[in-house]
Amino acid sequence: MASGCSPEGGFADAFAAWRAQPGFSFSAAAGPLPVEVASEVAEACRPGPGSILSLPFTAPTYRSLQAETESCLRRLLAIPDDFVVLFMAGGASAQFALVPMNLLGGADERDGVRGDGVPGDGAFASAVRGAGARRVRGETAALSAQALYIDSGHWSRRAISEAQRFGRIGVLGVPALAGDAFVVDQALQQESQRGPGRRVQKWPQQGPQIARDPSIAYVHVTPNETADGLQFPALPDTAAPVVADLSSELLTRALDWNRLGLAYAGTQKTIGTPGLTLVVVRRDLLGHASGGTPRVMDYGAQAAAESRLCTPPVLPVFVAHRMLHWIERAGGVGAMRARLERRNALLAAATAEGEAGGLYRRHVPEGWRSRVNPCFQFADDALCDRFLAEAEAAGLRDLRGHPACGGVRISLYNGLADAAVEALADFLAAFARRNGCGARRVGAPPVAALEP
Repeated sequence: MASGCSPEGGFADAFAAWRAQPGFSFSAAAGPLPVEVASEVAEACRPGPGSILSLPFTAPTYRSLQAETESCLRRLLAIPDDFVVLFMAGGASAQFALVPMNLLGGADERDGVRGDGVPGDGAFASAVRGAGARRVRGETAALSAQALYIDSGHWSRRAISEAQRFGRIGVLGVPALAGDAFVVDQALQQESQRGPGRRVQKWPQQGPQIARDPSIAYVHVTPNETADGLQFPALPDTAAPVVADLSSELLTRALDWNRLGLAYAGTQKTIGTPGLTLVVVRRDLLGHASGGTPRVMDYGAQAAAESRLCTPPVLPVFVAHRMLHWIERAGGVGAMRARLERRNALLAAATAEGEAGGLYRRHVPEGWRSRVNPCFQFADDALCDRFLAEAEAAGLRDLRGHPACGGVRISLYNGLADAAVEALADFLAAFARRNGCGARRVGAPPVAALEP
């Protein structure tokens, strides 16, 4: 009888063809590993009793691996002792649910909200009534939320949509990207002053300190929106704990732990491969999970079990271990940020005349443009498709923008080779010239080689 699972299926051919592609990938979904790290991972996966693929998570060797990975992460990000590091299986999108499940438990009683979900007389309910109303799930309701979410783009909206399944969520838009920082208290005041359909162009200098009310469990932000090409210059200014999705910018700049209460990040973009999500949470935020939270998803339970309440993703932890040490040898987060700035300067010089000629169109104000995932648009889809086809032919792959936003998206994750950025800069300038913009790379700063 013929087997229903043939070893000669279509995947083998497709994978072989994919591996044979020349050039560079700028995929936003997964960042490349540096050659040195990829070689170390390949060597560790060699068949035999010592393969990392067979390392039991119960073995002392794995415990040493996890401990070293955590120690290196703490050194690189200067994580204070009052934060615990969790190694969670799965992608960061799972945290869209786990964050409210873990931080909103018991908040009904704190906020004076009755068991039927009707706002009561709690401090938060009283405070937010003065800030007006927002549409949540299509209905106008007083901001009787337990958490505040900043709507800055595609991925923050995904987090908002999921969080609304677990609690009352207030949503703050970013209607005007002015100034150098996002001040939550001022944004709340802005929400109360804007009329239907009116766009406020400036934030007021003073605002009510609603976000300082102790009944607000947290403020959630997505500092780098990969689909939209938007990045916050700094974390939001609020006394409430800030929860940040750092999946696409982890270890590209320093973090202000005085503002952060919890940070989470999938490792596949900047420090590893898919399957591992790091959660760094302040210890006093543990123990607030709702009663129905499964134990393997309970931050407090996982912290007590040192992230081994269930089988951790051993191989992705090993890859993160090697990437973190590669970053440390290269000079740490400061070196990653400096290299990212140089790469952005190179690309800015390559696109300058194309932008001046209206070929490359950016809609995000300069101070808010993503340094990790710069995006731009074209006048029409046909021109964009031609750009992408010519880039593919030149060995520059995976530049198509997110389906929700279109255009072009360039991903500059930590493991990307300098040669990839330089090749892309040459192509951007040449494409602009071919389309009448006369772009040149005269005076463009070189990307300094960064050898670990």
